[in-house]
Amino acid sequence: MKPWIVCIGSTDWHGINHRPQHMLRGLAGRGWNILYVNAPITWLSPIKDRKLLHKWKTQWHSKEVEPHIRVLEPPVIAPFGSMTAISNVWNQHRIARAINEELAHLQIDKYVIYSLLPTAADLLPLLAGEKRILYDCVDDHAAFTGFISKTYVRQLEQRLTLQSDLSLATSNKLAEQLQSYGATPKLVPNGVHVEHFTPTKESLLRAQEWKKELGAKVVMGFVGGIADWIDIELMTRLAQLREHYTLALIGPVLTDLHALEKLPNVKILGPKSYSELPYYVQAFDAGLAPFRLNELTESVNPVKVYEYLAAGIEVIATPMRELLPMQHAIHLGKNAEEFALLMDGIVNGTGRFDPSVRLALAKANAWSTHIEMTDHLLKEIM
Repeated sequence: MKPWIVCIGSTDWHGINHRPQHMLRGLAGRGWNILYVNAPITWLSPIKDRKLLHKWKTQWHSKEVEPHIRVLEPPVIAPFGSMTAISNVWNQHRIARAINEELAHLQIDKYVIYSLLPTAADLLPLLAGEKRILYDCVDDHAAFTGFISKTYVRQLEQRLTLQSDLSLATSNKLAEQLQSYGATPKLVPNGVHVEHFTPTKESLLRAQEWKKELGAKVVMGFVGGIADWIDIELMTRLAQLREHYTLALIGPVLTDLHALEKLPNVKILGPKSYSELPYYVQAFDAGLAPFRLNELTESVNPVKVYEYLAAGIEVIATPMRELLPMQHAIHLGKNAEEFALLMDGIVNGTGRFDPSVRLALAKANAWSTHIEMTDHLLKEIM
């Protein structure tokens, strides 16, 4: 009988492909059954985004969305769960009831909890059956902006870490943080499906067709969530400095882009499917990773950089801690002026890295390697 993983998700399974989707699909391919619990919405969520109204419904059983992967929609919860214990404990009791009903329905009595959220510290003791616990620390959750209490989230994360049989960290800073709680985390960075992004004759042809449709000779491209951790001012200034280059942004918009939207050489294209992403990325003359340098991004290990590398394109990024060891394969710039000069060098051919070095770095961070390691670690704690 295949073993089960119950993942307490931080995003919607059907949204952008993040680390959990890549890792869990890989583990499903290695013999695990997956029950993924979508991130719950709060009572206030539909006020901000009416598209979330469909989630305000009676609880249903999980649905199989891919072979060996089921998705459970949790009940609507109270807001401010990352601010106060009263809200979070109440929320986790609601979520636990839904999960326990599903565990009984699927006759799961032994499983691994794969948690991505510190708030699950109050959930774990409420779950039925025999369980082992994995905490996959992918962000510095206390450093996010919004309705959170930094002190409370740190307390939750420490409790979750100490409850866990295994903890993973995507970056060195996060590993150090978990160590400060008394854990011995394993460093498992983010990665890339190299074969998905590696150029082929067909993909390059489609990339060139799209670039022609865009009417662009030179494309500075960005892929990913466009949120407050991305330096919008840098990109705005870059587009102004290089009006003859096109800046193309692909991904959901989660922050104000008013300044960018006014510029004629900026194309805001919205999200694209993961299957189509290589065609767009391969059309970029350079892939951008202009993260703000702050407490949150000091812990970020950006997936987009690995995807750019696998696609065979040059990369320009701000000097984040996790990217400093990659300076043999990617360009680092502190501001728009440096990004512009680096872009010029790429276009005129004087500032390019050896393509084989870029590909080697991508292959060294293949999802398959990280999935194999995680599979081995999970079987050890079972």
